[in-house]
Amino acid sequence: MGLGRFKGLFLLVLLGIVFSMHAPFCPALAADNTYTLKVTNFLPSQHFASITIDVWARDIERETKGRVKVKVYHGATLAAPVQQYDAVVKGIADVGNHVLGYTVNRFPLSEVLDLPLGIPNAVVANKMMNEYLRKLKPKEFDDVKVLWLHGPGPGYLCTRNKPVHAIEDLKGMRIRAYGGNAQFMHALGAVPVGMPMTEVYEALAGGMVDGILSGLETLESFKTGDHIRYITENKWTAYTATMLFAMNKKVWNSLPPDIQKIIDNLSLEQPERFGRAWDSAEFAAASFLERRAVKYVTLPREEERRWAEKGAQLVLDDYLKRMKERNIPGNEALKFVTDYLKPYKK
Repeated sequence: MGLGRFKGLFLLVLLGIVFSMHAPFCPALAADNTYTLKVTNFLPSQHFASITIDVWARDIERETKGRVKVKVYHGATLAAPVQQYDAVVKGIADVGNHVLGYTVNRFPLSEVLDLPLGIPNAVVANKMMNEYLRKLKPKEFDDVKVLWLHGPGPGYLCTRNKPVHAIEDLKGMRIRAYGGNAQFMHALGAVPVGMPMTEVYEALAGGMVDGILSGLETLESFKTGDHIRYITENKWTAYTATMLFAMNKKVWNSLPPDIQKIIDNLSLEQPERFGRAWDSAEFAAASFLERRAVKYVTLPREEERRWAEKGAQLVLDDYLKRMKERNIPGNEALKFVTDYLKPYKK
């Protein structure tokens, strides 16, 4: 091959590489006009939420009559748990399931959803999240096409060897918590300890922490309940962990309008479906904890009020202060969620 011809071929290859780097990302389009969506999910395949995602994937394939194929990669095989959102934004995956709390300060307005607000169950939490999404339209999600939000039922105070009946019992206890809930524990006199969920089992087993803030389902699925003897049901200040199920925006824009409509319609069904799935998992976990003879502590109404006023209120005030400093409508967001949950605080 002559030098001139070689240079020409090299230039064509180089231009092809450059073009591919800057071309709009889109899902794989086969010759028969079918689309393939890659979904990243950090949860293991046997987790009930993963199974619910699989049901959604099959619904997409059925409703589009096979024009869209969905391949779900469970167990963080495409991206680490903390990188699920970035994997979608960067096009490593077309769709992803991301825990908002794993990327602190990334979604400031939506932090309100994870605060100690008094979550009664997962169905209510999931409906609240998605109504918040519809009403507030957070600009912090503009990089993606949000399909829906979901999350577990109430997260309570779970302890190893010491029951907690009142704020005074918490003094000096080391409790695994993060974000606003770490502030909450600190305000009540506990020592918040931050660590990945994968390290919590050993931390409880070795006495590095005295307890965790957790939903019942997590106690079973991550086996942390093996080391828990008491659960204080702080119902007025229970929290949830919001998850974002979203699609790469360029992928979304590349889909035909009729397929977009199908996906949007199916997305409307998911908050209640996931809420019921989370609640079912909580119920199953309660049986697991009953077999382990875990004891429950019910806070009297006056003690619930103390936890709300001395702990949760400080967290809510701090949220409002931070949002004001950033010119973000935190007042509107907090009013919405507190009004939404008010009927459930009895």
